[in-house]
Amino acid sequence: MRYQGQSGALGPRNRNSLVTEEDIVAKKNKKAVETSGLIKLDIACGQNKQAGYIGIDLSGNADITHDLFSYPWPIEDNSVSEAFISHFVEHIPHYRPEWPKDGWWMFWDEVYRIMAPGGLVAVVHPYVKTDRAFWDPTHVRFIHEMTWYYLDQEWLKVQGLDHYDSKANFEVGLISSSGISDTIANRSDEVQQFARNHYWNAVSDLQVMLKCKKEEPK
Repeated sequence: MRYQGQSGALGPRNRNSLVTEEDIVAKKNKKAVETSGLIKLDIACGQNKQAGYIGIDLSGNADITHDLFSYPWPIEDNSVSEAFISHFVEHIPHYRPEWPKDGWWMFWDEVYRIMAPGGLVAVVHPYVKTDRAFWDPTHVRFIHEMTWYYLDQEWLKVQGLDHYDSKANFEVGLISSSGISDTIANRSDEVQQFARNHYWNAVSDLQVMLKCKKEEPK
């Protein structure tokens, strides 16, 4: 904590002149997103923020310092054209005392809020059928490709699951793999997909593209 505009001997403390760490962070966060257009956002950027993106995280190279499990984020509605999330969704907790529902829905409702209509979200995460998904003791979610369809309201309705408490609505686009096993690396896409779904450690990560489905704001 420090004082603004002090010179000479210290006078009486003026509560209005105090600048707290929270004030400094809030000012930095506000400046990071000041723009006349849409932004590209690296969510949970850590030390490896994507070039050309604004990063949000608690530490690392973040332009916006914020706990991603504290809602809302200091980002305007419908303000993000592209988002990138790498190796974070597997860490989303299921429960916090202040949350009214599972953390998966809390997180994706917030991503949906900030995304512009038609905005794209690229997600990278360990595949459920790989040892890598279980190495890290802080991983609490083990994610199959079908998990992503639970973010599509139309799909939920067809499956009779539209009672799930979620506002998020994304179209699932391309789902691809990385860290492909040498035994299938030169095989066709069909063979690789079959191996991914039926064998263990055929791939290490999934790369998922989501498209935000919402109406243009009035």
